Amino acid sequence: MALMVLALFMTGMWAMILAVAAFLVIFVAPIETYLFGGQGERLAISAIQAAIAVLVVIMLVAGLSKLKRMYLHKKIQG
Repeated sequence: MALMVLALFMTGMWAMILAVAAFLVIFVAPIETYLFGGQGERLAISAIQAAIAVLVVIMLVAGLSKLKRMYLHKKIQG
């Protein structure tokens, strides 16, 4: 049982990481096309991409921290 809970924790953690990576590649990388129609200034686009990436990584860290707390809470209880 404990091994299954650990496997689920690791699977959830990797799923979150892969979802964030896919979001960054699919939506943030081509943001110039979405926002500026391919006519934006490189510095502005890079700043927007960096800001979005930093926010997404902060949200990822918060989500992983919450997932870890849930896992440790279950481990302490049982």
